[in-house]
Amino acid sequence: GNWLEFIRYTTLFAKEPGTCEWIHKVVATGSVFYDIGANVGVYSILAADRVGKSGKVFAFEPHAANFSRLLDNIAANRLGHIVTPCDFALHEKDGFFPFNYMSCEVGSSNSQLCYLTNDAMGENQTDTSEIKHAVSVDSLVGSGRFPAPDHVKIDVDGNELPILRGMSAVLNSSTPPKSIQVETSRSEREHILSFMENHNYGSTAEHCSVCVTKLSDREKSAENCVSNTIFQPKN
Repeated sequence: GNWLEFIRYTTLFAKEPGTCEWIHKVVATGSVFYDIGANVGVYSILAADRVGKSGKVFAFEPHAANFSRLLDNIAANRLGHIVTPCDFALHEKDGFFPFNYMSCEVGSSNSQLCYLTNDAMGENQTDTSEIKHAVSVDSLVGSGRFPAPDHVKIDVDGNELPILRGMSAVLNSSTPPKSIQVETSRSEREHILSFMENHNYGSTAEHCSVCVTKLSDREKSAENCVSNTIFQPKN
């Protein structure tokens, strides 16, 4: 429908090759995969191919236009029996919060629950805002309506740490996720690493997107760019 969508579809394997490699390497048949910040669903569909008919993918996307296209893409790929789309936000606590739109366009990013800033965009000017219901991963799993995840991808443009806090019980359970990929910005990196360390998770790999790796060596250092960090339980 627009240029943003076109870029997301055509650069799937080139924009974040590390994410694709992680999904292909660790996600096995029958797994439960949480795609938190699914956007239009490119990684949800990739994960669905890996988990197969005996697995499940839960695609969380609160952005209304992106969620609508996510539904279209699930249907177009005939994956409704594997991928469950969820149009609510995830957070560290349950409740109703403002969801601020950076853009209402399909395929857009940087819209946020509660906040209006991130490292990539600075102080964001919101197009519009709506009230969204948000829940924690612990609440979802604790309700018995959602199975605990085997693998989790979190890419929500700055709200990663609150979502991680909201899954503390899942991380500390007897069967914690086998791997978690988290987008880590420079301002939240140390906080996220410390949080995961406190929950017995260690960083096993880190990769940037292609658009970030095109920056200068100084700008694309781990301390100065948004990157994806993969965590696994220490034992």
